[in-house]
Amino acid sequence: MPELAEVESVRKHLEQLLKGKKIKQVMVDETDHILYSFAPAQDVRKALEGSRITGSGRKGKYFWFKLNKKPWPMIHLGMTGSVTVMLPKNKKVPVLYSHSLKVESLAKQKKPDRLWFCRFLLKMEDGTQVALIDPRRFGRIWLSENPEAHARVQKLGYDPLLDFPPAKKLYELITRRRIAIKTILLNQALFAGVGNYLADEILFNARISPHKLGHDFSLKDVTKLRKFILSIVKKAVALDANYEKFPKTWLFHHRWGKSKKAQVSTGHAITHDEIGGRTTAWVPDLQK
Repeated sequence: MPELAEVESVRKHLEQLLKGKKIKQVMVDETDHILYSFAPAQDVRKALEGSRITGSGRKGKYFWFKLNKKPWPMIHLGMTGSVTVMLPKNKKVPVLYSHSLKVESLAKQKKPDRLWFCRFLLKMEDGTQVALIDPRRFGRIWLSENPEAHARVQKLGYDPLLDFPPAKKLYELITRRRIAIKTILLNQALFAGVGNYLADEILFNARISPHKLGHDFSLKDVTKLRKFILSIVKKAVALDANYEKFPKTWLFHHRWGKSKKAQVSTGHAITHDEIGGRTTAWVPDLQK
């Protein structure tokens, strides 16, 4: 699933590429009652067509376009969602890589309207096209007069890029819970946008066992955890969620596949456990 780093990269680059552009046409699949569970396809088309994109916003794994009229579209990419931006043939394609965002020339797409798994397509007045690709159909679109006040966004906890609290506040929240810290980190009502791979990476770099109960944390533990929540998330975002550029010392490069021979760059063995219903990769020799 796209996590905070992927979603922020999508939001940032879409704003850079689309700000100021007018939406000429919106193509929706009126038979898709999953993506449009909360906003009928026709309502989405009506709200967006003729609007001009003035900016964007994000909290956790939700992002939205700001338009010159309301309501605004709010999007969650779900488990396999991504965005493809196709620029007119006369426009230079920027060198950009992000796991959840692809930018290419329309010259490469003979039939952009028929992209595989395209659920939502914006055609801009200048010829730019933006496609939401979602093979497994876990993504969703909403319409909102004020996305920041939307019930789903209001339920989110602290976003490491927006409004992160001091260690003492985190200490209060974490130590009242007698569950594994990995489960706590994945709680979107506490840590908005932190997903499975980010949680594992944070705990690995902080040298904290994912099994350690929140109730057992000291203020010193929480202070260290907070430091790595911020540093890991900010690093992943700064690298546009380009996995190839993630530091070679990160667990990320070795955590996949559940291989019994998996080990990190230092040669220490990786163990795969299930915690809170999620596969967790960690290094018992280093994480206590």
